[in-house]
Amino acid sequence: MLAKQLQKKALPGVTILVATYNNEVALRKTLDALLSQKYAGKYEVIVVNDGSTDGTREFLDAYKEGKSYFRVFHQPNSGVCKARNLGIESAQYGIVVNMDHDCIAEKDWLEKMVMGFDSPKVGVVSAYDYYGGTSTAYRKELLEKVGGYDEEYHYYREDTDLSFKIMELGYKFRLVKAGYIHDHVETKPKGIVGLVKYVLKRLEYHQNDVLLYKKHPTSLCKEFLHIKFGFLVDPVHDFSVATGTWQPGGKFGLSSPRGITFLENKTPLHTLAIIILGIGYVVAVKASRLIGSIRFGKLLV
Repeated sequence: MLAKQLQKKALPGVTILVATYNNEVALRKTLDALLSQKYAGKYEVIVVNDGSTDGTREFLDAYKEGKSYFRVFHQPNSGVCKARNLGIESAQYGIVVNMDHDCIAEKDWLEKMVMGFDSPKVGVVSAYDYYGGTSTAYRKELLEKVGGYDEEYHYYREDTDLSFKIMELGYKFRLVKAGYIHDHVETKPKGIVGLVKYVLKRLEYHQNDVLLYKKHPTSLCKEFLHIKFGFLVDPVHDFSVATGTWQPGGKFGLSSPRGITFLENKTPLHTLAIIILGIGYVVAVKASRLIGSIRFGKLLV
């Protein structure tokens, strides 16, 4: 069926955009896979190095030799949003696909991504999840129309914001099955100091929930963030995120949505500790959103 569809129309040109920072080992595998796609149309790969200090710059400058459809840009460390915007500005094709620097695409990944644009009203196609992230494609004209990634986010919720902006223009978001491996296992922080830093950073990210809601006070955003009464993120949802039960089939335990388990549920004492610490997380994340409310001028806790 897919082959027949491809024969009926010319495939659009595609720019695959990879923003990277200090990830040389996984990046090589990512690029090898992207540059060997079975795609009958024209495509290019653009990598924006966001001020890496681990040898990534030298690796990219050597890797690009002899590859006519592979381009590299270097910038001072300025954040993923600025890096992606530089790539968007430099893209020469009408479809732009964001791919994380640690994702290894299957041979037909790009073909299946592009097939998601089966209507002029489809503005965003993703093989990740609602509403965007790695392996998410956009029409370049729409990226230009909405101003690309909002650099105020710096990191976290910036993908969702971009999808919402395009959807608010009247375009559809489409989820497709296009295979890739996320070659990334986030390591468990070491020691109390490492754990505290990790938790504080995760809590800080949630201030961007407020920014997202301020910029998109819509029913779609309220549903996405699980907002009740116009200002309250459902505490049951916050608790489920802290205890690993926010996704179907998730195991009850103190954990991070990034896949780290801090405390497994093995005994009744573990159960009690997980409940107490989970409630503590709910209080902490709501306090962080309150700080974000003051910072961004929109109430959300």
